[in-house]
Amino acid sequence: MMTIEEIRVACARSEPVHLGDPALARFSMPLCETFYPLGFPLQIETNSEEVLNCAAASWQGFVKLFDTQPLRLRIGVRTAASSDCPPAPVCKIQQHLATNIADPDNFSVIDLSKGFASIWLTQAAVAHRSYLRYFFLESAAMCLLGTSHTTAVHAACVEYKGCGILLCGDSGAGKSSLSYACARAGWTYITDDASFLVNSRNDRLVVGNCNQARFRPSAVELFSELTGKEIIQRAQVGKPSIEFNTQTLRDVSVSFTSHINHVVFINRRNVRRQELVEFPHEVAKYSMLQVLFSLPDTMLVQIAMIERLLDCGPLELRYHDFTWAVERLEHLAERGF
Repeated sequence: MMTIEEIRVACARSEPVHLGDPALARFSMPLCETFYPLGFPLQIETNSEEVLNCAAASWQGFVKLFDTQPLRLRIGVRTAASSDCPPAPVCKIQQHLATNIADPDNFSVIDLSKGFASIWLTQAAVAHRSYLRYFFLESAAMCLLGTSHTTAVHAACVEYKGCGILLCGDSGAGKSSLSYACARAGWTYITDDASFLVNSRNDRLVVGNCNQARFRPSAVELFSELTGKEIIQRAQVGKPSIEFNTQTLRDVSVSFTSHINHVVFINRRNVRRQELVEFPHEVAKYSMLQVLFSLPDTMLVQIAMIERLLDCGPLELRYHDFTWAVERLEHLAERGF
């Protein structure tokens, strides 16, 4: 900040007056590019080429599918003394604001009502690409998309002969493994963990990231082709997993979208009899609603989307054999319950 006397002298000498900016309100972010996560436009403004490179890696292959007002991220990157990866951020949400704070230099503030996020990071955070992508780029984008244009559902999605099926369950239930088993059997793969209903539609259209698949290390016992693949810890703090790009799989069909005909909750624990049975509607509904945190008007839309999704009648697939499970799902897709 310049003192009054320094400003007086500069004006008297006709010299430039360099205004102070302690809050970085005028911080220059000259780089701008638009990406299409889940097919929705997202504009990123930043001063870092590496941020744009990471965004391109996160959303490679996605094209514009929906004509909506672009969501916006402004990402400022500054130097810091430490080169260490920052800690995992802590997320809190109140009314229209979501905060994601790792430390005083690495944090985001997201305005759900404006479709905008302000993100500040150090060069050390940006240098750790998986940390940047998982905790700040992808989380901010999905937070904005999941509270505006879509309704997030914790489910894998696969499609057989035009029939879309959501595979629901808690973490560790086996969504990734069963969706991949279906893909190996000739199904179309949409996503292994996160499905997004497109809001304000009647056709139960889901979008997902068909470019990637993630497995627990124990999946090598089920799929021999995973043997030898690198086990990574996502963002240095996540659960150990095997991740790969599905585009490298020659015999697997993929798609970003599917129209859902059936919602199936999967259960492979302590199963004595393999069967497909009805699943309680209320349990299905509340399991989906508990992860939503939108503003009131959007929440009403999302509740209606969940109700419409479950009009098909949720089911539970109890199984311990993948071959049987895939065949039973094929029968469901072809002939109904």
